[in-house]
Amino acid sequence: MRYGIVKATLAGVLALCWTASAAAQQVRFFPDFSSVQYLQNSGSAHQATYNSAKVLRLTDGYPGVGATHPETSSSWFVVPSSVDVNLGRQVLTSGFDTYFKFQIHTAAICCAPADGLAFVIQNSSTTALGSGNGGLGYSGIPNSVAVEFDTHLDTANADPSNNHVGVQSCGTAANSADHSSSCAVAGTLTSNIPHLGVTCGTSGPCTDGTPHEAVIEYNPPASGTGNGTLLVWIDQPFIPGTHTPCPNNTTPGCPIAAVAAISVPYNFDINQNPQGIALTAGGSAWVGFTASQTSDPQAHDILAWTFTPHAPTQVTQVIPNGGITADYIFGVHDMSVTQPTSYTNNGPDKDLMTVTATPVARNVFYQRLLGSNFISEQCITYLETGGNCIVYTVTCQKQSNPTVNVPCPASNTCSRQNLPACIAFTTSFTTSDTVTATNADYLKCDPGGHNPPCSGTAWSTIFLSYNPQIFDGKTSGAGGSSSDFVATYHPRK
Repeated sequence: MRYGIVKATLAGVLALCWTASAAAQQVRFFPDFSSVQYLQNSGSAHQATYNSAKVLRLTDGYPGVGATHPETSSSWFVVPSSVDVNLGRQVLTSGFDTYFKFQIHTAAICCAPADGLAFVIQNSSTTALGSGNGGLGYSGIPNSVAVEFDTHLDTANADPSNNHVGVQSCGTAANSADHSSSCAVAGTLTSNIPHLGVTCGTSGPCTDGTPHEAVIEYNPPASGTGNGTLLVWIDQPFIPGTHTPCPNNTTPGCPIAAVAAISVPYNFDINQNPQGIALTAGGSAWVGFTASQTSDPQAHDILAWTFTPHAPTQVTQVIPNGGITADYIFGVHDMSVTQPTSYTNNGPDKDLMTVTATPVARNVFYQRLLGSNFISEQCITYLETGGNCIVYTVTCQKQSNPTVNVPCPASNTCSRQNLPACIAFTTSFTTSDTVTATNADYLKCDPGGHNPPCSGTAWSTIFLSYNPQIFDGKTSGAGGSSSDFVATYHPRK
């Protein structure tokens, strides 16, 4: 993502004022934590202000003379619901990319400040909180996997240094920060597979007081069984304007290839891997952060965070009145819908809109363009989606019965000559494809279909513009009805 003009929004912030939904809201705290509506904090975790920005503060550091220093914290992305307890869990089994920026402020009062922080995936509880004193807030949480950024040399945990990264899981049992135990993912300290002892940061230790950027990526096994790959990058070069580690030195803007600090065989499913966890709701679990500090304290701040599943995901919201844009956010990419000003949704049984984002391989989607006027185009592959294109499917429901589809609001007077009467659709994304204002397109399928999916002459163009400077790249279009949408481009134009 670019640190420029971005939408600092969180999916569902518009109007999750109804409780019945099977749609998982998605994680985007970027450029900061201005909205913490969907964070379940325990222990010392809270929203704080640092350098004029809102951050997620996991521990407070040195609280002052006479104050108690030890703190332990956890923060999970959770969408409260009285109907669907799985709301907020993120799908793991199809793969995911998560990016976060953190900053550790070490109090120079004495000794050896501790302990560090961890990115944790767990299916224990929305209030899960582990132990401190070397436990980094995750030790003791059952059914969890932790990627730890450990800043203290704890010989009891077989730590290799006071500045290391590791992956720990005890399966469904209580997790442990002890690297000499069977909870150390990929084996023991003498394993040939790098999993521990790597440096936390390249320019300096993770306690140097400067921001550090981490990316964790999980690619599932191609066959569906066995192990996939879990990778962790920290402070590596990104493809310019993105949070995707440089794949090689031939990619434009990449001076060198990014080197993963950790690359281990892994599968999150306990049925495939004894160090996996018991997943629920189609292979999902809660995601978040933990941390702890000792009497020699340090503040742990999370400055930004996105989580993008490589699986079909949904966001459902009450449709706002005409002229107000509704953002449907899926980690690092999103779709926005704006009804014409003539539309109102003020009745007692409000209209809902569900947008389903489905990753599709480019060569698979191309088959759906055969027989259309767009066979010279390709769908745009989005970064951090497993190298896939995204097809957005728009459906509508009523607040009184959100599981049954009804016709979406439509405009019979929409035309190129009467754009104010049209529904505006936009898609924002990061990509390494060479998309420009002259070769971009935006396709819509009429009518939208899922069994079988849209293909052939059902596709038409609603393209209006492409702007590379608005939340990464942004493709805009207008139409009179909702259906399936995909951003494309002419690679040879």
